[in-house]
Amino acid sequence: MIDLNSADRKKLIEVRGIGPVTAERIISYRQQNNGFTELDELKNIKGIGDATFADIRSGLDLSSDKVSETEKTEGVEIEFDPDQVGIEQPSEVHLVGDMNEWNPADKTYSLKKDSDGIWRNEFELDPGTEYKIMYDSTDWDEDKHIGFYGENLKVEKQK
Repeated sequence: MIDLNSADRKKLIEVRGIGPVTAERIISYRQQNNGFTELDELKNIKGIGDATFADIRSGLDLSSDKVSETEKTEGVEIEFDPDQVGIEQPSEVHLVGDMNEWNPADKTYSLKKDSDGIWRNEFELDPGTEYKIMYDSTDWDEDKHIGFYGENLKVEKQK
């Protein structure tokens, strides 16, 4: 049994019926609501209906009542300025990394373009999460991603 109030993303994915996107949604809901008080709250999460709930319920329990303050992930603002890396203004930008199993087609972590042409968004990401910024592509072969000098970008610990 996996504790719904303390399991990380990898543990949640071990439960049959929970994939990477659903795991992120569960963690986000848990953080916003300071934990789950009952398993039925899972039905409040997009993508978890009665059938999915019936499938995953047996793999989960509520051993701990609340999320500890140390488990909470702060919002991390990600910014991307195409001018700084010498590319034309893209039509779409999203993150690909640990949080979505490096799936370039997963646009769960999309950035939004501001009036100043800089792409921004805030995400709940754990310190140490590695990622790249992908633009106008959902395929690694197109080489439309930013991770400076071939390295991944990394979420730093918030101060």
